[in-house]
Amino acid sequence: MALSGGSVPKLLSPSLLAAAASSSARFDCWHFFMADERYVPQDHPDSNMGEWRRTLLAPLGINPSQVHALDETIPLEQAARAYEANLVRIASGGRTVAAAAAGGPPPRLDAVVLGMGPDGHTASLFPDHLLLQETGCWVAPIADSPKPPPCRITLTFPVLNAASLVLFLVTGGSKAPAVRGAFAPEPTVPAGHVLASVRTHWLLDGPAASELLVEEGKQEHMYS
Repeated sequence: MALSGGSVPKLLSPSLLAAAASSSARFDCWHFFMADERYVPQDHPDSNMGEWRRTLLAPLGINPSQVHALDETIPLEQAARAYEANLVRIASGGRTVAAAAAGGPPPRLDAVVLGMGPDGHTASLFPDHLLLQETGCWVAPIADSPKPPPCRITLTFPVLNAASLVLFLVTGGSKAPAVRGAFAPEPTVPAGHVLASVRTHWLLDGPAASELLVEEGKQEHMYS
């Protein structure tokens, strides 16, 4: 699975820890990637992996071989290629990047957990950025992120959309317009272009869903 940063670790970690306590999850079979990651050391406050280690992976005692972190000690482009190679190795049945790229499908994750920003970005796929059109690689470097820090890596749309399950966790009224844009017939924000191969599930709190609820009310009135 691939995880995201922001508020997602604090929202999801308690449920996963509870699942471990009830023995309903086989965490010894899981591999953990990041849907996007900042190009910083894991002990830096901006590190997504660092936050997940603190809130979930360390408390669960996950084997280090199951945790796949960005190597920020090498150049950004090289780090993205190394991350992609590792993702392909784990999620594509041992294929190499060269073999997978020769007309093959993207690596297929079982699950991707995503958040969404008020501008509608998800992972590190930002509105109007060239990476929205990226189809030639599955893990892309980004050196000009509109949101700091500027240097990151991100899974691209082909990988996100190849996943079996995508779960969005979105809270807060500041994101209500972007939620509406994501659910438009022709989505106006990057998050709306994520559609998993089997199921895409959104978990919204009331404020985040408020504009959707208004639209739903209008349609019910119109067609009642």
